[in-house]
Amino acid sequence: MKSRVFSTLCIGLEHYRRVPSWRKARYVRFFEKRFLRLREFIDVARVVLNPNEVDRVLRVVRPGLVVVDNKLLRLITYEPKIPEGSPKPRYLENLMTIADNLANYFRILLKNNPKRFKEELRRFEK
Repeated sequence: MKSRVFSTLCIGLEHYRRVPSWRKARYVRFFEKRFLRLREFIDVARVVLNPNEVDRVLRVVRPGLVVVDNKLLRLITYEPKIPEGSPKPRYLENLMTIADNLANYFRILLKNNPKRFKEELRRFEK
């Protein structure tokens, strides 16, 4: 049942890069609200500013599998890991879209409203 609810909540999620420029601002607000509902299905969500911190966070959290952005693959020593570009089940695709959009949300927030960045970081992280 939970997986069906998760899949339903993922409907409408797109990678931020694929959203047309005229819809980006509205999409960011949509994603913010949707992520707050999806959060109950996600055990851990962390945003780090330094890619070198990712391995440290992974060693603390100790996930069973890590799907890594292709650009960060060589920096991550934690195992087991698979590259983002490799074939994977739909639920992992959804999780990657959520992770990419979360990173974009905070990148935009840091750029446009640095004061609100830390406040939002506390609200979103689990």
